[in-house]
Amino acid sequence: MHRKTAVNLSLATLLGLAATLLAVAYTLPQVRKLVRSGTAAGVSVAALANSTVSGTAWTAYGVVEHEVWVILPALLTLPGTAGAMAIAWRRGGDRDRMWLPVAWASALTALTALVPLLGSRPIVVALGCSITLMVVPAAATAWRSPDVSAIAASAWAMLIVDAALTGGYGLLADIDANLIYALVAASGSVLILTRLAVPPHVHARLVRLPGGIDPDVTRDDLSLVA
Repeated sequence: MHRKTAVNLSLATLLGLAATLLAVAYTLPQVRKLVRSGTAAGVSVAALANSTVSGTAWTAYGVVEHEVWVILPALLTLPGTAGAMAIAWRRGGDRDRMWLPVAWASALTALTALVPLLGSRPIVVALGCSITLMVVPAAATAWRSPDVSAIAASAWAMLIVDAALTGGYGLLADIDANLIYALVAASGSVLILTRLAVPPHVHARLVRLPGGIDPDVTRDDLSLVA
């Protein structure tokens, strides 16, 4: 029994460490792509803002629960998500649904204040679903944008792996919020990667584009013409 517990703790530590390293890594490609491309085409500022709010909340949750492998992944992703948000804002990223980060922060604050009355279950479920506030706006923006050249595919691919590691740690450490996060993060990432794989002419048939936009012309092409 003791040996099994030791093995589980050791595996949980390895998963937590791997998830921490990957969490830091998957925030970097989006920042790098925004810096290099000079555009924020197809990038949702609201999604990045939601992610920044969620990262702050996850860090606080980890501190309260004394879970170092919850604290570190959340805390170390904050510079990347906040940086990407600032760059996307300056470079004309999609600013629809900017009320969401405000509403999300208010909801988390309210649920935290109500823990003495409602218990911790509501805030745990909210944190587990927090990734929804990142992937849903990001996916919606990507699927309705004719130009997705500023979206870093590698970031979303790494998020799938991060979801698997986070979910594995949640399973071993019995953290329900991690399991919910893993399911939502993986599903949303697959949806966005699918959009990136769709050729422009196929996307134009699936989603009606504004008049005058050629689905086969990217922002870079238009810049060259200008």
